[in-house]
Amino acid sequence: MKTLKLDSTFRPIEVIDSLEALVLCIIGKAKAIENYTQKINSTSQTFELPAVIVLNRLVKYRTAIVSPTRKHILCRDDNICQYCGNRFPDKELTLDHVLPKSRGGNNSWNNLVAACRKCNQKKSNRTPKESGMDLLRTPAPPRYSSLRYVSNSQINDIWKNYLW
Repeated sequence: MKTLKLDSTFRPIEVIDSLEALVLCIIGKAKAIENYTQKINSTSQTFELPAVIVLNRLVKYRTAIVSPTRKHILCRDDNICQYCGNRFPDKELTLDHVLPKSRGGNNSWNNLVAACRKCNQKKSNRTPKESGMDLLRTPAPPRYSSLRYVSNSQINDIWKNYLW
């Protein structure tokens, strides 16, 4: 299970393992504000696994540059083909260069999109305009987010009150 970690201003920082979150609560560095129903037992105590924790301190905001890897592009596009709009598992999606590499297209956030195999083959070595295939969204770098590795389908309902 995963836990949403917030700083003292209740700003989301990251998603961590629930056992790691429990340890932070036990040693006094954090406080659980939402718990799962699942419990874990020690020899003398029973603990509820935290779903959301808040740290006792403020975490300095840092800007991170995230490279446009396959995993990050699929996460940004939420596993949705940017041409047909259908959702696919990771292994059934490809990365498509909006401006083909053979025409000088690079591996950047502004030039890579998730595409199903069928759409990628149909578009071939053309631009979306030339192939008559419109993009659902213009590709762009994602805003910094500590939850950048978590797709919308992985966000727990308990967390939604704490996400901006």
